[in-house]
This record gives sequence, structure tokens and C-alpha cells, in this order.
Amino acid sequence: MLCETDGSSSEDDEEIKIAVVRYFATQSRYLSARVNSPKTKELAYLIFQSDELTFKRNARMTRQAFFAVVDKIGSHIVFRNKSHHEQAPVPDQLMVALSRFGFDGSASSLWTAGSRLGIGEGTVSLYTERVMYALLSLEKTVVTWPNTSERATIKARIEKNQGFPHCLGYVDGSLIGLQEAPSMCGEDYYTRKGSFAINAMIVCDDLKRIRHVFAGFPGCSHDHRVFMYSKLALNPFKYFSGHEYLLADSAYPVSDIIVPTFKKPLANSHENTAFNTAHSQARVIVEQTIGMLKGRFQ
Repeated sequence: MLCETDGSSSEDDEEIKIAVVRYFATQSRYLSARVNSPKTKELAYLIFQSDELTFKRNARMTRQAFFAVVDKIGSHIVFRNKSHHEQAPVPDQLMVALSRFGFDGSASSLWTAGSRLGIGEGTVSLYTERVMYALLSLEKTVVTWPNTSERATIKARIEKNQGFPHCLGYVDGSLIGLQEAPSMCGEDYYTRKGSFAINAMIVCDDLKRIRHVFAGFPGCSHDHRVFMYSKLALNPFKYFSGHEYLLADSAYPVSDIIVPTFKKPLANSHENTAFNTAHSQARVIVEQTIGMLKGRFQ
């Protein structure tokens, strides 16, 4: 009986200790003493006062485009709070997020952005999350499929400039890199290029405007498979009418809405070689579009 009593008392003491630790943990946001580092916002101020080229290098877009984005997201609820401490101005928060979107690796780290713009690492993360939330709310109004009138205009331009009648644009896949493997089924995201990524299908028109995006499949997925699960393939009548179609590379299937290049041995004939050449010269637009996107926002 004495042993049982002693064991019970020991367990009770342990539970009390755990309860005390939990209590103090809930009373503070930080488990260790905070170390304040010297900061200055002079660099951020200089960016806004800089010439157009310097501004574009930091914001990854022109001053006019930057403040156009500010106007679109400035009234979003995510930039409002009930705290006595007001949030930083929306242009400041957008500049922080864009300074991270424009780089990859350690150049986009919280410490790097914070030290450049005179704010803490946690603040950098908070600003980035707010801006991403606000930007994603605009997706359905910015990345839109062309209506009947727009499709007629696009088809006329492409036929005039590139010789493909009824063509609405171009489709291609692209790998969007991940910093590390996902915790679940991470091996599926390992790509042929020796890194981890997701596969994104991008459709653009002849003016290099992105019209549709389907992203999220693991990086090991073939472009054909990604396309077959997209809304364009599952519900083509919502997006295409008549003889409308997209130009694609040979990885995509031949269908009523997709016209890919010829594969070998069919590609070896004179007529098909000429077709593939004209096809590639037109379809290079989607590759340029993806290059511009990933080059500016790495």
C-alpha cells in the first residue's frame, strides 16, 4: 500500500508541474526572452522615392502597376483590424510581399526581407499572408475565360497573324518549385529536374494574357494527365463552341479542343514538318508568358 501511495503522489506532482507549465505558456506569446534588433525603415522609404528602374527592381513591376494593385486590394477586410494599433499602410505591406515574390531561396527569407525593409521576421510573414489573401480574392475577376465577343476577337487576331483559324490560344505545363518535399507523399513531387514541385497548366491568349490556370498536381504528373483532370477537358462545352481549340505541344492528347504537334514518325513528312514549324512559332507565346511570370516572380 505504501508503494502505491508513493507512486500516486509522484504522478500527482508530475501533473501539477505540467499544469503550471501550461499556465505560464498560455500567459505569454513567447517562451523565451525577446531580443530586440536595431531596425531602420530608411531603405523602404528610399524605394518609394527612387527612380522608375530602381522601383521596378524592388517591386517587380512599374510604379503605375504597383499602385493599381494597391487600389484593387486596399479596401480588403484583411487590412482592417480592431486593435488599437493600426496596420501599416497597404503600399508598405504590398512592397514587403513583392520583395519576397521576386526572389527564391535564401533571398526570399523572412530575415532578408525584414532586414532590408526595417521590420521583424514575424511582421514580414504577416504582411505576406495578408497580401496573398487579398490577391487570391481577385483571381476570379482577373484570370477570366474570354466571353463570346472576346473569343471572336482573339480568333480573328490569331488567324490574321499566325494563320490558325478558330484558335483561342495556347496551353502548356510548367513546374512550380517547392522549397522542400511535402510531408505526405513527398516522393510524388520529385521531378525529372531533380527538385520538388507541383505541375501547373497555363492557358494564355495571343496577347500573353493568362486566361486559365489549373495547378496542384504533383511534379511527377505528365502534362497529359493534368489536362485530362482540368475543367477544360471535363466540361469543354462551357469554354469552347463551334470549332474552337488550343494549340499545345506533343505531350497533350489530340481532341476537339486540343491541336498538338505531330509526333514521330508522322512528324517526318514534309507537310507535317511544315505544320509543326508554324505551330511552334505560334505556340512559343505561351512559353514566353510562363517565362515572364516565373522570371519576375520567382
